[in-house]
Order: sequence, then C-alpha cells, then structure tokens
Amino acid sequence: MESESNKDISKILGKIDISQYPITTNTFSWTFFATILYFILNILSFLVPSVMILTFFTFAMDSFIFHWRIFIVFIDVLAWWGSYLLISLLLGKLSLVILKMIHKPREGLFEATSGNKDYYYYSLRIVVKKFIFWIWNNFCFPWASNLVFKSCDIRADFKSTFFDGWCDVEFIDFGNNMMVGQGAIVFSSIIIKIDSKDYLLIKKVIIGDHVVLGGHSIVAPGTIIGKGTTLGVWAVTHIGQVLEPNYIYIGKPAQKYQPVQKFREESKTSSYRRIVDTGERIPFDIYRGRMEKNG
Repeated sequence: MESESNKDISKILGKIDISQYPITTNTFSWTFFATILYFILNILSFLVPSVMILTFFTFAMDSFIFHWRIFIVFIDVLAWWGSYLLISLLLGKLSLVILKMIHKPREGLFEATSGNKDYYYYSLRIVVKKFIFWIWNNFCFPWASNLVFKSCDIRADFKSTFFDGWCDVEFIDFGNNMMVGQGAIVFSSIIIKIDSKDYLLIKKVIIGDHVVLGGHSIVAPGTIIGKGTTLGVWAVTHIGQVLEPNYIYIGKPAQKYQPVQKFREESKTSSYRRIVDTGERIPFDIYRGRMEKNG
C-alpha cells in the first residue's frame, strides 16, 4: 500500500512542469540479475542460428571444391537472420510473461532503489524490452517497431509511424493512424528527485486516433491526448495533462493555440512564410512564388 508521504507527494505531481527536469531515458537500473538475464537472452537467441550456420558449413565442406548449396547462400543468410529475430521476440515475450506472473506491473510513485519491488521488477521488464527493441529496430521494415510494441502489450496499429521518435516501452496506448515526429519523446515513466531522494513515477499515457506529435515534442507521464490533436514542435506537456480533441497545442508547458479545423481553413485560403530571424509571418503566393508585405 502506498505510504502517507507518497500520497502527499502524488498530490503535487499534476502541477510539475516536466521541462524543469533533465530529460533522460535511463529510468531503470542494471542490477546483477538484470545483467545476467540480458546475457542469457542474447546467448539463447544466437543458439539456433549458430546451429543452422554450423549445419550449412558441414554440407558445404563435403565437396572438394564447393557444394551446390553455396548458390543459395543468401537464403541461408535470411533464414539465420529471421530465426534470430523470431527467437529473440519469443524468448523476450516468455520472460515478460514470467516476470508479470511474479510481480504485476502497476502505476504509481516508487522509491528508485533495488529494495523496492515495483522498481526492481520494472527494471527487469525494461531490460527485457530493451533487448527486444534493440534487435528489432535494426529490421529493414518500419512495421517491425509496431509489431514489437504490440508484443510488449502496448496498443499500436500498423498504420502509425513511431520510428522517427522515441517512446517508452510500457503503459502507453497509441491511437490509430497517428504519427510521432522526428525527435519526439513519449514518456510513461520518469525519475523525479523529491527531498533529495529519487522516485520512479509511472503513469499511463493515452494518445487518441489521428494525433500528430511534432518534432522534438515531449509527452510527460499521465498525459491524455484527444483524437485529432496536434502537439506542436518543441512543445512539452506536464504530468497528467489532458489535451482536448481537435486542437493544436504549443509551448512549454503545452497550451491551446487554435482548433485544428480553423488552421485547416486558414491554410486553404492563404499561405504564409515565417521569417526565421524575426518570427514575422508574410503572405506567400504559392502560384507566383512571390512574398508580399501586409498592407
């Protein structure tokens, strides 16, 4: 049960501006068992492809000059690579199921020490998920990340694009047909220092359908983003912030700018260019390639 002090701390979390804190993805700890588990997963994942490679060379070396199978060596390479990917995913998923049976993941505010069970098992789960993602992110197809998100119990569809940004690997629900812009970050957990102690905050993030996260934007833990909303470039939400549907949000922390529909209507009637040095908006005739000053 959460202590009284933690309950008092939780009351102020909604007022915390995440832009005041240094941004880090290292919310987990490489404990001794986590390190051992990571190495075991890597070794087992390499085991089957290694057996296939040894089998291939046994056949290939039977002939004095070469074996016919050398002509389809590219198929063997694909088979070795594919088996390594699939086995890593299966082993990782099995490890996650076992860890969840031992200790159920939950949201909350937990002291970031190995003595805290929630933090300890959170670190183990993240190590396993990092193992999976570090392998599958090197796959040549963009849908691979979507598949791994689904395997790690994160709601995500195959139409959305995640590979240009960075996302936490649990307690996130992605809507359909959404986009994470280049350099954007989605946090469901961060480390917060309170009274010279480190605490792990875990709060589920819910992102609606057709949401666009602008480049280098930051979504804080507990954020709920409504359907059709756009979070502007470099915008930052605060912990537990709720963004209304069909609005554009900008700033640090994110604030309402204008409805998405209004922006669409303006873009149909006139086009503008923004001068980088002054920030001034200048009407632009896209057909003549000519800029004109207002008035």
